[in-house]
Amino acid sequence: MGTSGSPAVADDLTRVVPVGDRPTSVAVNPATNKAYVATFDGVEVVDGELSGGLLYTGDMPVDVAVNPVTNKVFVSEIGGAVAVVDGATRAVTSVPVGANPGVLAVNPVTNKTYVGWQNGVTVIDGATLTTTALPLTGAQEIAVNSTTGKVYVLGGGVIKVIGAGGVVTSTISIGAGGILDLAINETTNKIYFTTLGKYGAGVRVIDGITDTVTDTIPTANNVGKLAVNPVTNTVYVAGDSEGIDGFVQVIDPTTKTQVAQLRTPTRIRDILVNSAGNKAYALLSGRGVTVVDGDNRFSAVFSGQDPLDAAVNPNTGKVYVSNNGSASVSVIDGSVTAPLRNDFNGDSFADVLARDVSGALWLYPGNGSGGWLPRIQVGQGWNVMTALVAPGDFNGDSLADVLARDSSGALWLYPGNGAGGLGTRVLVGSGWENLSAIEPINFFGAGFGDVVARDRGGALWLYRGDGKGGWLPRMWVGSGWSAMSEITGAGDFNGDGVTDLVARDSAGTLWLYPPTGISGWLPRQVTGQGWNSMNSLVGPGDFDGDGRADLLARDSGGGLWLYSGQGGSAWPTATQVGAGWNVMTAII
Repeated sequence: MGTSGSPAVADDLTRVVPVGDRPTSVAVNPATNKAYVATFDGVEVVDGELSGGLLYTGDMPVDVAVNPVTNKVFVSEIGGAVAVVDGATRAVTSVPVGANPGVLAVNPVTNKTYVGWQNGVTVIDGATLTTTALPLTGAQEIAVNSTTGKVYVLGGGVIKVIGAGGVVTSTISIGAGGILDLAINETTNKIYFTTLGKYGAGVRVIDGITDTVTDTIPTANNVGKLAVNPVTNTVYVAGDSEGIDGFVQVIDPTTKTQVAQLRTPTRIRDILVNSAGNKAYALLSGRGVTVVDGDNRFSAVFSGQDPLDAAVNPNTGKVYVSNNGSASVSVIDGSVTAPLRNDFNGDSFADVLARDVSGALWLYPGNGSGGWLPRIQVGQGWNVMTALVAPGDFNGDSLADVLARDSSGALWLYPGNGAGGLGTRVLVGSGWENLSAIEPINFFGAGFGDVVARDRGGALWLYRGDGKGGWLPRMWVGSGWSAMSEITGAGDFNGDGVTDLVARDSAGTLWLYPPTGISGWLPRQVTGQGWNSMNSLVGPGDFDGDGRADLLARDSGGGLWLYSGQGGSAWPTATQVGAGWNVMTAII
């Protein structure tokens, strides 16, 4: 379990590799450090983090699997065959299997590959490429226990068990269409499956020796996809809410309890586990990946549009995500920590900068659990600035920076030194006096510091940082924003890997504006009411160390309140974390 005082560990997106149109399935060979992704045009290779070109041009690939021992890649093709491709020579052999082949699974110990097709499951002998047909229809998932040699085929809500002898030895059914997904822990020889709500939403356990159901673990929500960590014996389950949100439910099968429930901004499409890194990755509907570190450490990575599948290389800790909507494979590195936007002193906790009435600039270091360390003065004479912005890493050195506008409209970059100080300022813009609000955002999830700015006519403009201290051409991203009395860059408040905006209207309603990650906004959501009593809003990121972005708000009496984010669209909880802050003329 994580502790509230330890730094949040967030995996970083280190590479986006363009691939062919509409990528779907992806598989990794950890022995060669190559990933294979099925696209509309064939199968492409991602070599580490670089494009390895087209493996072969196929007949509309459906699924892809790889045998790490033989370095053979298996691709089910819509035309009725499985292409067997040599990973070294790229020689292709077509093996007919039956109409509409789909899901694949490999047993590297026996060198057999199982493919589900329209009227059954076909077993391909990896040495001879001869086939054996099994009369199992409607296979939607095939899971192999390479230790026992058994194969578990889920189809039509029923699990069929294929024994080591290649025949069906058992059937597990709880009612018509009752089983939704399954996962195997080879270490304990237990099989876990999720159940349809009308049969009692939850997770049930199959003993791998007898192939009978031995335990039931109820869940708080309806469930779907799941994965298991064989090292910790932790089960991660996708749960649904009554709204647009989803959940990652963390289950301990030993105690038969749900130990955590982590809210996600959308429903979960799939879950996979990196047992070596003790992390689970949940692919979100639409965009983004939720990362669960252990039991309850929570972060998010913007991987691309419409992620469909992912695979992990346990040797490198890298996760490969196929993005169907953006024709790419994103590489998430579990060994690289994403920089915190407001970490000015380098201790991996979110901090706050504040300017007092005399123009002195103070650093308030966060302690990682919603409180403060002793403040430090980091500058003076800042009362000449008409706007202060903490955009995160603006110049590409992975350190938190500050932007400031002076009374002439000049925009200055003050690069952070990572130790609580600011370096020599650099002029990065002019003519900014006509902008009535400037707020930090990471609009595309690219890691660079962007800002949005509202002009006097209420139009909202995105100024994309180039990662070198400059700007790309600005983009129009909205109009009518003059109705908002305050706009704040809230960090990744809903947990999809992209910085959100929070805006308060004249009635005191607080709205969450999630960017699409392409251009424009997803539908806005009400986050709260009665916020007219607050005269300053700040989005420092994860201030209390729970992995979710928070808000700080100052009331008219000078009280400072922490609104701890819950992920998704949930209302944050409030705790007072300071008093006397009405002497501050700016808080960032």
